[in-house]
Amino acid sequence: MLLAIDINNKNTNFGIFKEEKLVTRFSIMTDKNRSTEEIKLTIKLILMDKKIELTDISDIILSSVVPELNSSYEGIARDIIGRSPIIISAGVKTGLNIKCESPREVGTDRIIRAVAATHRYKENIIIISASSVTTIDYINAKKEFLGGLILPGISLLQEGLVKGSTKLPLVEIKKVDDIIGKNTEKAIQRGIYFGYTRAVFGIVDEIIKTYSLNKENTKILVTGSNAHLLESEVYPVKEHQSLGIDGLKIIYDLNKNKAS
Repeated sequence: MLLAIDINNKNTNFGIFKEEKLVTRFSIMTDKNRSTEEIKLTIKLILMDKKIELTDISDIILSSVVPELNSSYEGIARDIIGRSPIIISAGVKTGLNIKCESPREVGTDRIIRAVAATHRYKENIIIISASSVTTIDYINAKKEFLGGLILPGISLLQEGLVKGSTKLPLVEIKKVDDIIGKNTEKAIQRGIYFGYTRAVFGIVDEIIKTYSLNKENTKILVTGSNAHLLESEVYPVKEHQSLGIDGLKIIYDLNKNKAS
């Protein structure tokens, strides 16, 4: 079995593949202070609950945007499979043509999502990853990753609002329909929700306008913990929560003969 690990700022996502099939996936909170043994035990217990043993895992591939955890997960991988995992970094084949000024600076989380998206779709693609940080990336029909935008996630918008005022409370972040809030809590909810979603889809509008795209030749994909908040009356939006994990599997297949 292949264990794919996608370490992001807020959550770390795991996927288990048996041959070509994703048999299970799960997430844990990303915690820089968690010890290597604690992380390994957490993974072991979750897998045991899913009737999978660590000894069933024969290969591991790893993507990380949290450098402080890299050594811990590399050590866990060596403990499980007896060798280093495949790590998404320069020199690893992705099948993606990154047309950025400094391709090495592009986060591996963005790369693995783009790889999965271009493997699934032939059209132009806009990927919105809505988590603690929101990224919006554009990949054209030639599988060229042209770059994107990085902006605060909806939870960071809420935190910034509360920290900037001594009187405004934390509220539940949720999808709302009516634009006007008739009390303070509802006014905050609507300000955060509509401010965030209008910003995201305003950016999508601008990408589509700049590159002369249209609904017929463009796929808009959303992923991340807040993807459920992103719906558009203008564009058809598809949610793909396993996008990063799927991308890791594709990259593994391209590089598995290099595993050592």
